[in-house]
Amino acid sequence: MEKVKAYTLMEMLVVMTIMIILLSVGIFSYLSFAKTTQFNQDVADIQNDVLIMQRAAMLFERDPDEYWLYGVGVDFGSLGNGEGNYEFFKWCSPYPDFGDVRTKSEYPNFDPEYSFSDTNGNIPVGISDGVCDGEMKLVKLSGYGVGNLNLDEDVSIANGRFLLFEAVSGKAFIYDSSGTLVDANVEIILNKGVGDRHMLVIKNLSGRIELINIGDDE
Repeated sequence: MEKVKAYTLMEMLVVMTIMIILLSVGIFSYLSFAKTTQFNQDVADIQNDVLIMQRAAMLFERDPDEYWLYGVGVDFGSLGNGEGNYEFFKWCSPYPDFGDVRTKSEYPNFDPEYSFSDTNGNIPVGISDGVCDGEMKLVKLSGYGVGNLNLDEDVSIANGRFLLFEAVSGKAFIYDSSGTLVDANVEIILNKGVGDRHMLVIKNLSGRIELINIGDDE
């Protein structure tokens, strides 16, 4: 009588265990790769948008009949509240042209004869639709849309909310969520979700961007 060759139950269990392990490793590697790709894209998008804003400020062109602009910039206020987006704006001055002390001062909208206040040296809070028609306000920058990150990332922001690039000079100024000018860098902390965190630092004054690995997830 011919013997029938077959796998034993133990052999089948060993094979299935190996397959499950390999499959688990493959899925984890894929998810890790996907997370890293999303993270790299987010970092690249922020870096590119910041550079575009600085270039736009330095090449400064006003719309016809538009009042002087203190500059253009980015509002990062929505990054840390789960929305994962940021807005582009221009800061309208109440002056038709360059020449007033507040347009020529070391700081935008600042008269050195007075102390810093909500109306002297600080930036308005809140971005609206419209044009720069003589009212000091922040207006959405047409043609640039809204910056968006991957919503499954844990994102937080420290020190600064508003990043402004001064018209013509391109100098970077940082303002907190209350609109107060601060001597600090914008720090955007991005959690990949696969084991480590990075901090994207936008330097005060220069606008230079640096990516720093700040360690494992807590």
